[in-house]
Amino acid sequence: MPAYVVDLKADMKWIGLVERFKEELLRRFNGGILKIVALYSPKDRLYDSNVLVVVKEDDAGVVEGVIEAALEAEREMGLEGVISPLVVGPEERRIIEGFEGFEVVC
Repeated sequence: MPAYVVDLKADMKWIGLVERFKEELLRRFNGGILKIVALYSPKDRLYDSNVLVVVKEDDAGVVEGVIEAALEAEREMGLEGVISPLVVGPEERRIIEGFEGFEVVC
């Protein structure tokens, strides 16, 4: 399974925001991010989140940094309240597999 997947049929604003979020996470965590899984749309939710961030070490400081990265990405893109990240460690296989296998049912 790839570490980063972007469905290019998704809305371009959403793709741009996820890309900016990824850049901000990589800048802040320098190797501490293992995987980012964004759902197809910002309106899609799993565990009340639309982006999963898998980190090497899951603690309060990391969670705070991920939230700050989301806010910064949104500010730079002129958006507000769009990214709803869920931060987990690599041991949370059920959650990771849920995000990776998420499908929109029409």
